Amino acid sequence: MILSTHDLAIVGGGPAGMAAALVAGRCRLDAVVINEENPRNRVTIASHGFLTRDGVHPLELLQVAKSQLQKYPSVIYYTDQVIAALEEDDGGFRIQRAVGPEIHAQRVIIAAGNRDDLDSLRLPGIHDVYGKSVYPCPFCDGFEHSDERIAVFGAEGVERHVPIIKMWSDDVHVFTNGRTLSTQAKQELDRNSVSVHEGRVRRLVSQDGRLVEVQLENESIERDAGFLWDKAGVPSNTLADDLGVPRNMNPWGIVTYQADEFGRTSVPGVYVVGDLRSGFSRLTVAAAEGGRCVEHIVHEISMEMCR
Repeated sequence: MILSTHDLAIVGGGPAGMAAALVAGRCRLDAVVINEENPRNRVTIASHGFLTRDGVHPLELLQVAKSQLQKYPSVIYYTDQVIAALEEDDGGFRIQRAVGPEIHAQRVIIAAGNRDDLDSLRLPGIHDVYGKSVYPCPFCDGFEHSDERIAVFGAEGVERHVPIIKMWSDDVHVFTNGRTLSTQAKQELDRNSVSVHEGRVRRLVSQDGRLVEVQLENESIERDAGFLWDKAGVPSNTLADDLGVPRNMNPWGIVTYQADEFGRTSVPGVYVVGDLRSGFSRLTVAAAEGGRCVEHIVHEISMEMCR
């Protein structure tokens, strides 16, 4: 079977992937986007902090991006899942999809982001509140809970996180879920008037997605919203691993892949952008990474053509 061949395959259609696709289209690259349309932030009510789109639902961002891609005929968008990317002996990559036929691309951008393994947090009730009143990012969702009673879930290094949370509320309690903080960490939190609860969390009690209280073994603490210092994000696929891209672990314990500021990895032709590169990049930064990566790829291709 003859495979369709492209300059570039973009795996993932979040802000990083769609920004990459937009720049690819404007530079007339023959590109294909393969996106599952199952984004990590689909559970939240709204996305915040993205210029001109503050407060819209994440899926609305995707729909706008898809509609704006339609004017660029060199970019094809597939709603599908990539199950494998294999390096070819004669150069380029064979992309295997769950539904559609295989394709061939000279370069691959992995922009598939992370997925949330909420069960790893061991917080009973987290599924009911995640994305509605408990979140991973205060910059994304803190403003909507200004001056409310805030819970922070985490232990190691949490004392570095809490001062950020106090930009939105002075009423902050830390829940370590059975772990013991160091004396220094407790002293630092105490100086910042933050209460610490080291008991195990029995349940996050909620009503219609709104956090009501945190039930511990020996007490219950009323809270209105929460943020996770413990991170639940894991890579949404194994493509980077399968292609031999080395892993890192960032200071927050999130798996990332080694890539430079342009997304280049040590594997020729493979690029990583967005959360898989930084761990947690936010919408604006992810979009910037995707666009910058393709600009660099265009530079590479132009240099190859001029040799």
